[in-house]
Amino acid sequence: MKTITLLAHAKLNLSLDISGLREDGYHQMDMVMQSVSLSDRVSVQREERLTPESFPFGEKDIAFKAARAFFRETGLRGGAEVTVEKKIPDQAGMAGGSADAAAVLIALDRLYKTGLNREELIRIGVTAGADVPFCLVGGTARVSGIGEIVCPLPFFGKGNYLIVKPPFGVSTPAAFSAFDRMGEKAGRPDNEALISALQEGRFEGIGRLTGNVLETAAGIPEIREIRAALIRAGARFSLMTGSGSAVFGWFETKEKADSARKALLPYGKVFVADPEPEGVSILSEK
Repeated sequence: MKTITLLAHAKLNLSLDISGLREDGYHQMDMVMQSVSLSDRVSVQREERLTPESFPFGEKDIAFKAARAFFRETGLRGGAEVTVEKKIPDQAGMAGGSADAAAVLIALDRLYKTGLNREELIRIGVTAGADVPFCLVGGTARVSGIGEIVCPLPFFGKGNYLIVKPPFGVSTPAAFSAFDRMGEKAGRPDNEALISALQEGRFEGIGRLTGNVLETAAGIPEIREIRAALIRAGARFSLMTGSGSAVFGWFETKEKADSARKALLPYGKVFVADPEPEGVSILSEK
């Protein structure tokens, strides 16, 4: 076996809270995350050497950083050639780069037959990016720490997501800086109640339980407009994901999400996505 092709699934934040600031300067997170079917197609071919030129985005590529950490931690000699067909938009808060990195780690584990368990992969992955651990696990999960603590929840496989990526990005450092200035005034989701409501199918008033403190802190008018448009189009709840700028609405059926799509087209690129039970899916091995 020399090549593995995988689907790296995007993530959405069904909630995002910040519970504190660690001594090392990283924010302590408390989030509910969901994998969705919007995906990058990642092919990983085994090679003799690891070079940044063999990755789509060179030395800054999160996938390259993950691969470098893999070989460092395992002590193996080797490399990989990685190609990516991008579908997950950049600067969206959907963990596109982290999803690709998770796919590369899973592929390398299989190509080099290292047999790493989930915890070992997460330990390697978090050194490349805070969202990589969730992307390795996927499905529905509560995520804390800086992203390295992933507690799987019963898969929330109901409904569909209509995702809008406006024609601008949001700087992650700027979003966190805005939260630091606002602090407690940002308003917080009720993650315990949200998780219970999702699992019990209680969607009335669910918008009061969810929330994203980075969205509140950023205070971007266009984000509020898109959320309002999604609610008008029939979404049961709507939120900016991650540090933005993508915004999603949750609809009870794919038909409702599809019918609402046209109303959101003026706001940017629009995607309809299913919930996914895993962060990475293997398509082929040869």
